[in-house]
Amino acid sequence: MLLVLDVLDKQLTDRHGVRMGKADGLVMLQEGDAPPRVVCIEVGSLTLARRLGRHVGRWAARLARRWGGDRTQSYRIPWTLVRGITLEIAVDVDAEETRVNVVEDWLRIHVVAHIPGGRL
Repeated sequence: MLLVLDVLDKQLTDRHGVRMGKADGLVMLQEGDAPPRVVCIEVGSLTLARRLGRHVGRWAARLARRWGGDRTQSYRIPWTLVRGITLEIAVDVDAEETRVNVVEDWLRIHVVAHIPGGRL
């Protein structure tokens, strides 16, 4: 498997087929002389910002500190919960029970709702 090609930026779907963002990063672990293994998929704007470069990552981290709280933390999905990788990545979690969409939810309530036509 080519991790960058097959995993990063692919759409994640929960056990009910609900979209829950894209795979923004991977967490790998290397123990001793064993080859590294993937332990988690990370979902979150900070993870994506770090991938875009050191300066973007620092800027996003400063902004996240200013906002504060769990809103800005990346969410990790254990690799053991990945059920299949095709055009999308199916994971055995319930999107409603996670905090993968907290940034989008905050933006919808505090920004989009105040734009003319932004309320549904």
